[in-house]
Amino acid sequence: MVLVDNQWAGALGCYGNTEHRTPNLDRLAREGMLYSRAFCTNGLCSPARASILTGLMPSQHGVHEPFNDDLSMLPEDWIAIREWRTLPLTLRNRGYQTAMVGKWHLGQFRKPALGFEYWVTFPRGHTIDFYDNVVIDNGKEYPVKDRHLVDFWAEKAAEYIDNYDGKKPFYLQVNFNGPYVMPPSNFGPDPRNPFYKQFEDQSFEPIRHRFSEKLMTLFTGPYEPDVKQELNQRTAEDMAKSINRSMFDYVRMQNDPETGANIAAQNAMVDHGAGVVTDALKRKGLEEDTLVIYLSDHGMPYGHRGLWGGAPMTFPAVMYDQNFHIPLIMRHTGKIEPNRTCDLLVSEYDLMTTILDYVGFPDVKILNSPGRSFASALRADAMTNWTQEVYFEHEESRGIRTPRYSYWKRHPKAGQNELYDLVTDPDENTNVYGQTQYDEITRELDAKVTTFFARYSDPRYDLWKGGTAKLISYRSPLWTALYGKDWKPTAELKPPFTEQ
Repeated sequence: MVLVDNQWAGALGCYGNTEHRTPNLDRLAREGMLYSRAFCTNGLCSPARASILTGLMPSQHGVHEPFNDDLSMLPEDWIAIREWRTLPLTLRNRGYQTAMVGKWHLGQFRKPALGFEYWVTFPRGHTIDFYDNVVIDNGKEYPVKDRHLVDFWAEKAAEYIDNYDGKKPFYLQVNFNGPYVMPPSNFGPDPRNPFYKQFEDQSFEPIRHRFSEKLMTLFTGPYEPDVKQELNQRTAEDMAKSINRSMFDYVRMQNDPETGANIAAQNAMVDHGAGVVTDALKRKGLEEDTLVIYLSDHGMPYGHRGLWGGAPMTFPAVMYDQNFHIPLIMRHTGKIEPNRTCDLLVSEYDLMTTILDYVGFPDVKILNSPGRSFASALRADAMTNWTQEVYFEHEESRGIRTPRYSYWKRHPKAGQNELYDLVTDPDENTNVYGQTQYDEITRELDAKVTTFFARYSDPRYDLWKGGTAKLISYRSPLWTALYGKDWKPTAELKPPFTEQ
C-alpha cells in the first residue's frame, strides 16, 4: 500500500490532469483497476489514516483532527487508535510479516505500533522541509540531509522488498509525505527537487476565483515564509502569528508560477517513488504474488475556489471534491484484469474489509464498521447490490456523496447546509440547498446522513451528541459553548486491542 499525503484525484494524469506528469501511476492504472469515485472519510491526515487502518469513521475511532508534532506530554506508547482492530495487526496475527515506511501521524513514533514490526518513520506529521530531517529506522536515529524525503522512503521500501525472504507473506505500507501542497514546503520554487526543472518554465492554467483575486490585491511586494522555528517551540502568540503567516502564504501561492512548478514537481516525486517500489517488486519477481494499492489520505485544493489547505480552513468546513475525492488504484498482475475503471462509490472505511476479503480472510469481523467489501469488483464479478453512496465528516460538518449529489449537513449551531447537483454543476459552484425543486432530494439525503451517523457513531466520540475528540479539536469554542467549559479533548491511554 502506497499512501500519499494531500493529493486529490485530479492531480494525476490517469485522472485527467494534463499539467502534471505521473507516468508510473498512469502505467499502474493501465495494469490494474482505477477507481473513479473513491473518497476519504475526513479531509485531514490523522483522521483519514486512522480510518484506513481501522475501517471506522472519525466519530467512531475518535480522531477528528491532525495531531501536533509535540507529543512529549503523552505516554511513550500513546497511539490514537490502539484499542481498535487494525489492518496490520490482523494480518500479522494471520501469518504476515508487517512493515511501515514513512509518515506516521497517529501518535508516538519511536517504536512500532498497531501490529507493525519493521518500522522506519520520522518525528513529524507536518512537512516543513522535504530535505533536512531526522528519521527513526528500526530504533536507530539519524539525519537525512540534502535529499528529498520521499525518495528516501521509496529507497527504504525497495530495500525491504529486495531483502524479502519469501518465508511469510508480507504487508508493506509506504507512507510518502508528499506532494503535501501546503506552505512552507510548497511555497515558491523548489530547485532541490530533481523534477523541478521540468516545470519551472511551464505555463499553468490560472485557477480563478473572485475571492482569491480580491485577497491578492491586499498583498504586494516580496514575502518569505517563516520556516525556521519548530512548531513545538512556539508560544500561543507565536502560533497565532504562524497561522496568520500561513494565510499570507496561501494567498501569495495563488497562481504563482513557481508554486505551480513546485506542486507539479512534488507530484512527480511521489510518482517516481511509486515507480521505485513497483520496480522492486518486478526485480524480485513478485508482481504476480502482490496486490499493489495506491491512494491518498485525503484531497487538497491548491487554489481551487481560492481555497488552500484542508477542509476546516473555513468555518464551517467545506467538502468539495478537491478535499474528499482521492485517487485509488489497485493492481494484481495476472489476477485483476488490466486497464479497467470502476465507477463504484467507495470509501476509505471500505478498504480494510476489502483487503481482508481479497487475501482470504472474509470472515474477520470489524466491530461496527460501515465498511463493505468490493473485492468482487477486483475479481470482475458483478456488484449488483452495491449502494452508490459514501459518507464523510469533519467535526461540525457531515456529508453524503452519491453519483448525482453532494450534500453537506451542518450542526445546527455551525452554519447552513449545502447541496450540489453534480449533473448540472459538476464543479460544485452553485449551492442549490433551499431551492424548491430540490426539497425532496434534500429531505432524502438529510435522512440518510442522520441515519448513518446514528447507526455508526460511538457516543464517546460523537461530537454532535456531547462526545469528545482524541487529543485535539479545531472547533473547541463551539463544543464548549454547547456542552460547558469542562468539555475538552481526551488524551487517555487506551488498552491495546487483542484478538479474542
